[in-house]
Amino acid sequence: MSFLKHREVLSKREKQIAEKILEGLPNKVIANQLFISERTVKFHCHNIYRKLDIRTRYALMACYYQDMMT
Repeated sequence: MSFLKHREVLSKREKQIAEKILEGLPNKVIANQLFISERTVKFHCHNIYRKLDIRTRYALMACYYQDMMT
């Protein structure tokens, strides 16, 4: 899965959360920074993973860095 190629399928909020994940931030910190609940962050994470056909935040990071190397 190419993160950069498929980034446009994400909503504005999902892109914000994906960027925070790529910074290595945990859900609780992301929630505090974006003034939303941790549950809402988890909901958006689920949608990000589904749309990008991945299963974990580590897979998101791997897709992103793989794209950066090519």
